[in-house]
Amino acid sequence: MSTESASDGTSPSTIVRPRPIRWGGTIFFKVEDLVFEAPRYRLAEHSEVFETMFHLPAGSDGTVEGRDEEHPIALEGYQASHFHALLKILYPTPDDSIFGTFTLEKEEWIGVLNLSTRWNMKKIRKHAIGELCKAFLGPVEKIALGREHKVAKWFQDGMIELISEHPTRPLDELKSQLGAEMVCTLLWIQTQTLSTPLGTGFVLCGPTLRMLRCYYGCEAAMFTSDRNCHSCGRTIVVDDPKALYLATGVGTTGTITQLPATGPATSNLMINLQYLLCRSCSREALPLQNHACPTCSLPTGHQTLRVKAPKNAVDSSSVSQKILEEFGDEIAGYESWDQ
Repeated sequence: MSTESASDGTSPSTIVRPRPIRWGGTIFFKVEDLVFEAPRYRLAEHSEVFETMFHLPAGSDGTVEGRDEEHPIALEGYQASHFHALLKILYPTPDDSIFGTFTLEKEEWIGVLNLSTRWNMKKIRKHAIGELCKAFLGPVEKIALGREHKVAKWFQDGMIELISEHPTRPLDELKSQLGAEMVCTLLWIQTQTLSTPLGTGFVLCGPTLRMLRCYYGCEAAMFTSDRNCHSCGRTIVVDDPKALYLATGVGTTGTITQLPATGPATSNLMINLQYLLCRSCSREALPLQNHACPTCSLPTGHQTLRVKAPKNAVDSSSVSQKILEEFGDEIAGYESWDQ
């Protein structure tokens, strides 16, 4: 480090000597039927796998793999599209930096996650997980990706969401995507937690208006007085358990689950108002719009109203607890990847 006087006579400033980048030459790779050319520097910098690979001795005939296009390093068992996506991350173009035009499609990010996990590129893996969290991942996709790429949160959240779905997806679909053994375990957990007698499981009978709560922290009752049915106009008494019912369908209900570091897991049931129907007309009882909380004034969407059931109507921790009992070791193993 050195200091020099500025040419305009201002006070001396500190000038940091730049650190030279040694690219280490070009390496050639063959993935599927394509040959890629890339500087070796960043591959070795981000992965010990490549650092070791680049220091392997030459073959018995003196050939050094990767030195030229005729002798590339063959990466067997990988997809060319995944490797191409990873190179976009490692070697962005000037336009990417100047204009902020860098984008990858969802499948490309999955490819980056796949390779960064297999090659122990921790920074890139973390970034890929963050980008995929912005995309839509369904329950089955979360379970499959979470297990394949060791992402504990996706794996756990996906199981909770899948178990809470109603109606249950076709068995053949689940088996083809998750395997028979896992499907059997998840269906067993669902049976244990969603079909048990009132007071010990997720059984909800006779929902009332007063049970609908604010999505946010105050969890206050959204409706404290009688309302007229949005469809037929009939009066719905706020505490009448016979005025409303839940239709069946994908998205009828969902859960918000919290998994604290200590203490039991907790879940809150959510209702989509599209499926909360008036018993008189069998149509939507409340308008499908945001509803302002009378306590905190924050708007709660019609798909995310919490439900606070009568005492003992919902055992909110049972699904999460059963998942931890059956998959706790596997989840812990995945969590260790990002520590």
